Amino acid sequence: MEPISTVLVEDRVIVPAQNDANSLYQDGYGSLLAEERLLTLNAFEALYLVERRRIAVVDEATRRRLLFQELLSRLSKGNPDTWTRYIVYRDLRERGFVARAGSDSNADLLVYERGMYGKRPPKYQIYTLWEGLRTPISRLSEVLDSAVEDERILRLAVVDRRGEVVYYTLSEMDFEKLS
Repeated sequence: MEPISTVLVEDRVIVPAQNDANSLYQDGYGSLLAEERLLTLNAFEALYLVERRRIAVVDEATRRRLLFQELLSRLSKGNPDTWTRYIVYRDLRERGFVARAGSDSNADLLVYERGMYGKRPPKYQIYTLWEGLRTPISRLSEVLDSAVEDERILRLAVVDRRGEVVYYTLSEMDFEKLS
């Protein structure tokens, strides 16, 4: 199957052909920009689709096809979390989940139950951490409050130094009910 042609415009990957855009969108990729009527892929979606050879990204300025490493370098400028989010996104997609970019700093990704994309709201909120980096408990509490407010289950995606991802569920516990 021939990869879908996309264009890197500044720091956005755009799918110009409407049929291709619709196909990708139905599979849970990208965001439709109503005013421009274009599908835009975020960095980790574009990297995943390039790795899977589903899309080919052409630089708008040079008209040259970008390889994975070049695209990663370009999309990572100004955002050091791109690689980490990509690793988690790829892991979730390979497990059969549809994952979308989170809407704020409390959710890196929003994940749908298998087979529920487009039918139900996302069930899980993913917050990504690097193994060994300190995160204040107050920050985790803030992220948990956000998930509870949106009626989602919070999963911490912990990425180790080998790039492997382990998921932990974080929830509040009422110790008074235990006694």
